[in-house]
Amino acid sequence: GYELGDQRRPIDADDLPQALGELSEYLSRIRNGESLDGFNPSLGLIVKKARIAADGEYSLAGERYREVSAHATDWPLVSLGSVAGIESGSRQKGGAIGAGIPSIGGQQIDRNGNIRFDDMKYVSEEHFMQMKKGVLQNGDVLIVKDGATTGKTGFFSHDIPASVNEHVFILRARKAIHPVYLYAIVRSSEFQQTLKPYIKGIIGGISLEIRDIHIPLPPLEIQREIAAEIDGYQRVVDGARSVVENWRPRFAADPEWPAVPLGDKDIFSVVSGGTPKSGVAEYWNGGVPWITLVDLPPENAITEIRATERTISQEGLKKSAAKMIPANSVVVSSRATIGRIGINRIPLSTNQGFKNIVIRDFSRAIPEYVALALMDLVPEMESLASGATYKEIIKSRFERLAIPLPPLETQRAIVDEIESERSLVDASRELVVRFEAKIESAVGGVWGGR
Repeated sequence: GYELGDQRRPIDADDLPQALGELSEYLSRIRNGESLDGFNPSLGLIVKKARIAADGEYSLAGERYREVSAHATDWPLVSLGSVAGIESGSRQKGGAIGAGIPSIGGQQIDRNGNIRFDDMKYVSEEHFMQMKKGVLQNGDVLIVKDGATTGKTGFFSHDIPASVNEHVFILRARKAIHPVYLYAIVRSSEFQQTLKPYIKGIIGGISLEIRDIHIPLPPLEIQREIAAEIDGYQRVVDGARSVVENWRPRFAADPEWPAVPLGDKDIFSVVSGGTPKSGVAEYWNGGVPWITLVDLPPENAITEIRATERTISQEGLKKSAAKMIPANSVVVSSRATIGRIGINRIPLSTNQGFKNIVIRDFSRAIPEYVALALMDLVPEMESLASGATYKEIIKSRFERLAIPLPPLETQRAIVDEIESERSLVDASRELVVRFEAKIESAVGGVWGGR
């Protein structure tokens, strides 16, 4: 009944009845001990729990599991150590330095496997020249060997002097295995699941025992085909992800538009939030929506809020500084993390880390435009914030912030244009999901039925 974009606008289509029918049939067969043979749901998928849990993300995006690879077959299994050299690096005495030869640790590998040169650590050229192990080559596969991100993988595709520190293993492909194929294998959910028993100790580390993990090894020509297929998919993913990560809704303000402060009480009312006492049970879980920063994910430029992670009670609302904010207000985080913006589509309350803009005159301002205009003011909000423990922008300073306010018709036109852009970004986001599923399928197929 709703579109899948951020705005969740109502639509006529509704596939929930069919989904309910398929789910009911599945549950009926399971509960009655009947076979699932011949049961092929058109909307859903039957996926093993272990596969969903394999990468720790528990993604329920169907496209991630839908593809059936043309490569699916049984290939011989070989030990990882027989096809790849495995070594780690070392830390410079006295710790990393601010410039020199890149030294890659877990922090320098992002969640997509890319090397983060914007957050790099370094070792001296002297230390680098003395390193017997841990010196990188183009095509090396990286895997974090201990700490909070054990098992995270990366791929080094650069022709520059660089190294890894003691927290990262280099897997260097030998002649029998293609580097891109090796990277795809260690990144796959099947390998990551197999890796779990090898993660041991208080710090959750892996040792050279991982060389005993067995992986499927097709002929090199097949590996090249798989690598080329994955490379094509990855190019689409990288391009689409770049669109998603770099897009921010922006518009050019006409200098002739009046600048209206948020404290203009004819149009706006700025309301702060509050938190009931945590030790009083009757103040909590009472059904009154109450937002915290977790309800405004950092990846959203502007969050549409239709439900909240936590609720408080009417008594908690009365006995705290929290206040009910009417629907279609604009909420702005104003404490510690400053400048996350949302539009609440339901009446709700907030904690004290928000300044909330209640629109009093909808003939002069609409929440969608106000939220967009506020995005350009985030740097100013940060500069106005103060505090010793954590920064916060106080209400009087927040009310002095001014936004350009064109006629309502112009506001709607700007919002419509941004929504058109957002639909393209949503399509790019869907491409990422679909083509990551294709990559997973291309790799998963070589594991056969294992």
